[in-house]
Amino acid sequence: MRIPLVYSTRRLLAAGLLWSLPALAASPAPVRVRVGEAAREFAATDVAGQPVSLAALRGHKVLLLFMRNAGCPVCNRRMHELMAQSADFQARNLTVVAVYESSAARLREYLAQQPVPFTLLPDPEQRLYQLYGLEVSGGKALQSVFHGVMGKARAGKKLFTKPIEQDGNKNRIGAELLLDEQGRVAVAHYGRFIGDELPLADIQKFIR
Repeated sequence: MRIPLVYSTRRLLAAGLLWSLPALAASPAPVRVRVGEAAREFAATDVAGQPVSLAALRGHKVLLLFMRNAGCPVCNRRMHELMAQSADFQARNLTVVAVYESSAARLREYLAQQPVPFTLLPDPEQRLYQLYGLEVSGGKALQSVFHGVMGKARAGKKLFTKPIEQDGNKNRIGAELLLDEQGRVAVAHYGRFIGDELPLADIQKFIR
């Protein structure tokens, strides 16, 4: 049975995944990267104030994550899922870089709850999101309720020691990319809805 739109919206609002409904139409089509292309170079500063660039990561496999924000429970669940694999990732030369729309201060609030063995990049100006063609879509955010987002949100909320206020775009849709040692895109997984993540099995296949 199809869930009424109003009911779906209320559930997303209750989960803190969608704040309002100012625009259900998607933003103009972004220019995404494609498999086989060179990754789009950038230089940024991580949450600790250290410089980070893709050029400096040549020779490493890279999992480049575009999260939503530090207070997003779905993102929190995904981060804990990936952290459970961190020892294997390190042993197999995979570097994880996670971009957030949150400010550095909000990310430090997140890190105060648990250490994260990955590189976290605050991008409140959304410069890297634009560079990689990330999407903002109210329609896709609403569709998330039909794809298990509520269960992921509940699981992610339990992993916070205390709630973190969400910042960034209300209707941000994430992406996860795998880059090879030469800096080329091996996998480009752009979400179809909130919580649409690259299967762990695909990551394991890539690093093996």
